[in-house]
Amino acid sequence: MLKLNYTDCGLFVETIAASSDVVAIQRVMLAMSIGEPFHLEPSRASFLLPVETLGMTCLESMLKTDTTDTIDLTPADEECVEVSLKGTWMANSSNAESGTFISVLAPELERLIYQLWQGNQFQTAY
Repeated sequence: MLKLNYTDCGLFVETIAASSDVVAIQRVMLAMSIGEPFHLEPSRASFLLPVETLGMTCLESMLKTDTTDTIDLTPADEECVEVSLKGTWMANSSNAESGTFISVLAPELERLIYQLWQGNQFQTAY
């Protein structure tokens, strides 16, 4: 499973072996134990990758045979492609900008997307 953590400092992507149910239940239990609000909903999340990313052709090929409709690639501009995933959004409220997004994909797609993101992290200066 891919886990995307959206924070004030940016996006952090990781792969985890736990099921989406286990992750959601653990997060609900944490919120209950510390008395904080919790929101969970089916959603989409996205991030950008450079068009010229090494491995992008491999991802496009894999998606041609993927029938789950969980991933979409959309050109954002001349330099970037938006990778959009279906999954579950977990946050403190329905309109929170920070939270965790989880998406279950085929293991080879998860590994490839993680590798592409890891190899192409954008550094943003504020």
